[in-house]
Amino acid sequence: MRFLTPRKWPIRVRLGLIAGACGIALIALILTPRIPLAAGYHNFADERILLGLPYTLDVLSNVPFLIVGVWGILWLVLPGRLSFADQRERMPYLVFFAGVALTGLGSFWYHLSPSNSRLPWDLLPMTFCFVSMAVAVFMERVNVTAGLICLPPLLLLGAASVVEWYFSEIQGRGDYKFYLFVQFFSPVFLAFTVGLFPPRYSGLHYLTAAFGLFIAAKLFESFDRQIYLLFKVASGHSLKHVTAALSCYLILRSLQVRQVLAA
Repeated sequence: MRFLTPRKWPIRVRLGLIAGACGIALIALILTPRIPLAAGYHNFADERILLGLPYTLDVLSNVPFLIVGVWGILWLVLPGRLSFADQRERMPYLVFFAGVALTGLGSFWYHLSPSNSRLPWDLLPMTFCFVSMAVAVFMERVNVTAGLICLPPLLLLGAASVVEWYFSEIQGRGDYKFYLFVQFFSPVFLAFTVGLFPPRYSGLHYLTAAFGLFIAAKLFESFDRQIYLLFKVASGHSLKHVTAALSCYLILRSLQVRQVLAA
């Protein structure tokens, strides 16, 4: 029956559902009480110093981000790419891989001496990744022009979430909820778009695997100390970095192998 196939619903209904989800999320954001940065946020489990480098594995595990990010940018800017029905669709992916590379640099810097003053360098490029990926999928499945128009203000919104946290923290009333909203609503928006609009490209199994690795990375992050105490090799946070970087690589791989699907 048609109501069981949401991708065939009238487009106004589908767009209305996405708009409604955005509206509900914004209301929830406004009504949610202040969320301070978790106590002990900067206290990571693996504090080992190797070859004079503090927090060695948490620092070096960011290198894969830099590799994947630079690789993605170089692949996108080379001519002759047939992975885009509309070349404007490259833009959010360029932002995404630039964000991945900058995440590697920013997180490397932050983990050398974890503190509130260094945390924005870690958080800011990640907002570019979250936002640009959601916009990329919207452009591919819904409307290229609308997505391209929305990309700059949404990137500014993501950056504002980090700026708002940082200055509220300085004033002694730190509120992390705006950044959390950007981080977690972006994949929700992406999921709504995927569920309501059919794909235009093949290679979706790579994106599915990338999403699974993203979830795994968040779990590793949540169990940082438990994983380190259990295995005494690497902490959950170091594994989070490597797993998230692999997730980003699979997004690049999906672009490299995909083809335009027949209408």
